[in-house]
Amino acid sequence: MAFTKTVTILGDKNIYQINPTLKKYALTDIGFVKNNAGTYVMQRALEPAKGLEQSIKFKVAINETTDGFKMKVVNASGNTNINIFKASDQTELVELLRYYLDELVSRNIITIN
Repeated sequence: MAFTKTVTILGDKNIYQINPTLKKYALTDIGFVKNNAGTYVMQRALEPAKGLEQSIKFKVAINETTDGFKMKVVNASGNTNINIFKASDQTELVELLRYYLDELVSRNIITIN
């Protein structure tokens, strides 16, 4: 999956865009880690009681030039996209995802269209 300027999360109606005023230091301030390829990556557990390894995760990756990104909700192994919006028993997952998204917006990492 290539880095894009706009992203939608499976099942979400919002369209997210990378903030054009994004500064690289803001990424590390919020918890992004730079990998060997130069990509800034952040993972958050949507089921904190299970820990990061066994939990459904919210993953964000921003390319080195900060002009493209990927964002998705994945299973515990990280290889399958999950739609947490379709099941009524997933309200806590959706609330936590919204919290993480709001944090990214308030820190000027992304914007919502």
